Amino acid sequence: MTYSAIRVRATPGTPHSGRAGVAAIVCGVAVAGWVSFGRHLFGIGGDLTIIYATTLGVLFGVLLVLIGLAMRRTELRGFETRALTHTMLIASGVCAFLLGLTIPDSTPIGLQTIISGPNEPALGIAIGIANPLGVVGLATAIIALVLAVKDSRGRVTLVESWDDDEAIAESHAG
Repeated sequence: MTYSAIRVRATPGTPHSGRAGVAAIVCGVAVAGWVSFGRHLFGIGGDLTIIYATTLGVLFGVLLVLIGLAMRRTELRGFETRALTHTMLIASGVCAFLLGLTIPDSTPIGLQTIISGPNEPALGIAIGIANPLGVVGLATAIIALVLAVKDSRGRVTLVESWDDDEAIAESHAG
């Protein structure tokens, strides 16, 4: 009895318009803008805005735009974007949105966040939540990017086949 496993690349279906990828790009830019400048919408923008824009905003923006481009390429090639890719992308966006609500900025009356203002203990809690949200948001964005790039190349699946030469020989002999 002989077993072999071969790798088979998914065959492309009909190409789609790539709208999901474009939507991911637009949402990615919006999320990056929210993390960078969202506090200004509530009148608590401060000295840390430039730092957030050049670090977190750029990181989220680049990652989410690259994910959107890979998703668009996947659709244009006729491949499917797996549900896990969408899940990681959405998780990253939600974490980034919540980060925008909890990230502190330095104002003339001290540190403030959108959800707490300058009030303690809510300010300390919001600041404590902001760091994990940023880490998880960036980690899920990186995972989504890796998955989206793999999806754009067409998934490889393993196909098992086995040859039962003895059974074939017995059926012909008998």
